[in-house]
Amino acid sequence: MTTTFVTNTWEKPIKFDYAFKLYEFPVGKTVEIPEDAARHLFGYGEEDKEPYLVRLGLIQTKKDIPDGIRILSKFLISLDPPKRNQSLSPLVEKVPLPGNARAGGNFKQKQ
Repeated sequence: MTTTFVTNTWEKPIKFDYAFKLYEFPVGKTVEIPEDAARHLFGYGEEDKEPYLVRLGLIQTKKDIPDGIRILSKFLISLDPPKRNQSLSPLVEKVPLPGNARAGGNFKQKQ
């Protein structure tokens, strides 16, 4: 099982359940979680973040997607633990902002 390290740089601490386990992400702290939990909670490795934004309660309508993406980008996910006494590195997985937001549209970024 691969481990990921999630650092919450958002202004609020959050808690989520996955596979009958509570994961807590305090502000400014790095939490070690299994990669499958990072994928399920944050959409780690997935291009389309919309289902994860809904699951996390960050959006309620399509027009909330840009704000939800901005919040989701505050969770830095890496396969490597942060080094002691080092400032947080930039986001390893870059979350693209949606392009043209149309009702019922697909929010995957065009390549």
